[in-house]
Amino acid sequence: MAEAWAGQEGQWDFFGAGFRHELSPRHLFGQDGVDFQERVNFARLREYRLGRLRGAMAKHGFAALLLNLGDSIRYATGIWDYAWKSNTSTQYALVFHDRPPFLFEAVGPDTQAVALYCPWMRDRVGPSIAFRHAGGGFEAACRRYWDQVSGACREHGVDVRRDRLGVDALDMATYDIGRAAGVLLAPAAAAINEARRIKSPDELELLKMAAAMGDMAYWKAKHEFAKPGVREREVLGKVVDFLYQCGAQHCWGTNVASGGNTNPYVRAFTDKLIRQGDMLILDLNSNGVYGYAQDTCRCWVVAAPMTRRQREVYRLCYERLQAALGVVRAGATSAEIARAFPPYYDDKYRTCSMVQFAHSIGQTLSEGFSITRGFSLDDPQVLEENMYLAVETWAGDPGADFSVRLEDDVIVTQTGCVVTSLFPFEEEAVGDLR
Repeated sequence: MAEAWAGQEGQWDFFGAGFRHELSPRHLFGQDGVDFQERVNFARLREYRLGRLRGAMAKHGFAALLLNLGDSIRYATGIWDYAWKSNTSTQYALVFHDRPPFLFEAVGPDTQAVALYCPWMRDRVGPSIAFRHAGGGFEAACRRYWDQVSGACREHGVDVRRDRLGVDALDMATYDIGRAAGVLLAPAAAAINEARRIKSPDELELLKMAAAMGDMAYWKAKHEFAKPGVREREVLGKVVDFLYQCGAQHCWGTNVASGGNTNPYVRAFTDKLIRQGDMLILDLNSNGVYGYAQDTCRCWVVAAPMTRRQREVYRLCYERLQAALGVVRAGATSAEIARAFPPYYDDKYRTCSMVQFAHSIGQTLSEGFSITRGFSLDDPQVLEENMYLAVETWAGDPGADFSVRLEDDVIVTQTGCVVTSLFPFEEEAVGDLR
């Protein structure tokens, strides 16, 4: 026995020699802060993200970044916009090369909450100018916004009349007033997306948690929520309620389609009653854990076995998904993945139908780039280790009363991909995959 163990002992050393917890979907951390596991290190997470942004700034020649979108602000500062501030100009931030970011926040309780609960931003927060909905006072308030931004940059050694200020997003009126004020504005959305493509181990842990929530929601929907006589919107409401109970911070874009609403696929939800034998598509694209999203899709027939044609179409969709997943690896290109998708309207119109495609995700559903036959064949992007992708396929017949949609989330590795969405596919269509 001792000799047998001596031969096996070295095999167990892999847990301490190169094993990557973030690449194992079944090794899932809880969400509580504890003293017996490091789990997600949020200070390290914030430092990594800020470092990625600064690297992009240096590469693209920005003296500073002005961030107006909530997900960009959160990526840079760790401050949550609560899903409502992005389009109100009540929150924006500046990122510098060698000084901490500065946050402009809604004056009053919001600035007080940041000062109290976000010590890493203490003394780095000031009142925002909520100019966007100022009505007739828009132009005057917007000029104060640009005066404020310019002054803060000047205090941090950046002259926006001479140095390029990269901006994630601006409406045209705000852009025109800024240019008239002499601000040297430059588009930075592409550079920011580039920075956010490569995920840290902490980010991958959060993305795994989000995918796990999706798996649990599918189980609840399939076995408890989606029944004959229940409306699509009721399934949506119950799924969202369950995800919030699991710890999701913000749920949106959850699509529930059944029966004829799956062909053509209605990517929303209605008050339609679900019938026995309906194909049901549940597409979950919710912000899960601390802003990190999951984007997955499963479908099944409600309260009845699949027909032969339903099994055939489901199997076809599944095979398309596996073909695309089989191409994903570091060093592969988006063109290689696009070739795994069947020809579709993407080819004809040189666009992305968001039906047969893939995309990188993180704190948003489009954090990086999309992969489609419409433009990836001509402009391929190289996949890198620790990118995180959602891969989506669809199959159906013109005029049929159903179609099938499937989607998985994956981590890109040197040898292939790690699938983090583990809810099983329909055994009656694809066999026992366990």
